[in-house]
Amino acid sequence: ELRMALTKVIGSGIQGLDIKSTGVHTLSVPTIFHVTKNTDQSLSDATTTVVTFESATDDSNGGRTINQGDLYSSNAFTATAATAGYYFVYISIFFQMTQDMGDFHMYFRVTPSGGSAETHQVVYTNAGQGNNLRFGTVFNHQILKLDSGDALNLIAYADAASSGTTNLNHNSVNIQRTNMGGWKIA
Repeated sequence: ELRMALTKVIGSGIQGLDIKSTGVHTLSVPTIFHVTKNTDQSLSDATTTVVTFESATDDSNGGRTINQGDLYSSNAFTATAATAGYYFVYISIFFQMTQDMGDFHMYFRVTPSGGSAETHQVVYTNAGQGNNLRFGTVFNHQILKLDSGDALNLIAYADAASSGTTNLNHNSVNIQRTNMGGWKIA
């Protein structure tokens, strides 16, 4: 009877899940990533910029980088037919400016295959560490729906006073200050 129930549930649309005879279940399609920078990224003043993450090889960086299924490239996570669905995504970005900030914000951008880019979850920063207007950490998290072929980017916009510069700091591969990740939740 349990076997019939499992057959019914599996036949009704559970995808990407393997249930072993021992009752242990595992995701058959890996859908998780946690990527980091291995170099600083300088942002041009008052310019929208795609944030890149150079450490994207699964299990690299002393095991700190996760990129199951190699779905994340240096600047985008791209869903496939097998991995389409709802994702919890997050960022933790350490920034440094040479002048006080006028405007600094980041957002997730989803570009459907063959479609126009869509902005999701804009997060503004108005003060950094110790209320300093020149450095701090931006956190953002959201649940996004990604269809097959959709590309997910992180976008930054930094406008520093007196045409100052903004740096996204990686610190070191062992002590990461800047990362992005996510996993499929449904």
